Amino acid sequence: MEWRRLNIARIEATLDGLLARSVAPETWERLREEPLTRDATRRLGLAYRAVDRLLGARIDIFEYGESRRILELNHLVLCGDTPERRAQYADHLAATEHRFYDDPRGGVAALMDRYARSRRHAPEVLAAEIYVQTVSGPQLFLEGNSRAAAVLASYCLARAGLPPLVVTAETMPEYHGLVERSVAVDRDGITGMLSFGTAVRRLAHFIRETGDADFLLPSEMRIVAGGEA
Repeated sequence: MEWRRLNIARIEATLDGLLARSVAPETWERLREEPLTRDATRRLGLAYRAVDRLLGARIDIFEYGESRRILELNHLVLCGDTPERRAQYADHLAATEHRFYDDPRGGVAALMDRYARSRRHAPEVLAAEIYVQTVSGPQLFLEGNSRAAAVLASYCLARAGLPPLVVTAETMPEYHGLVERSVAVDRDGITGMLSFGTAVRRLAHFIRETGDADFLLPSEMRIVAGGEA
């Protein structure tokens, strides 16, 4: 398995390009996400940077004892990394952590169970399963699920040597449609299982069709022991 580093400059430039896209307010409501602003894209960029550091250090975030790194990706998406913002949102972050660890149906235990059952699937399918597990009901986090899910999926993909999941201005409308359908999935029961599988197949197809190798650093910049490229 070839772990690859992310082209952060290209990713952040692409995220900035999303701001030129006009998105109806009701779309954000259906996605259960805050509107995309310059500050929101900056915070999302911080999460991609964190993923790149994890890749550089070859840290397996799905191993026992590493789950806090998954929670931190959501914290970055929600409020960034400054002490002032962390203090401002301290109560919300504490509530998010409580849900993450203590909700047996939607928390990290359910995510790890999904990963254990899917880890041998094709990387695009695994990434899609982790994504849909995060955003479908019950969701993994209180807020910021689809953006945290995108960086989690990106980690799964780049760890397998594939381009990360980065939404562009061109792919945003199709992506939003996929997210809406994934958010609407309730995993309980036979119907939920079928809906989950359909959402995963559609997202995996999107990942295959839209993957852009320019979002990865050149393959000759290999990761070696200690995380140095």
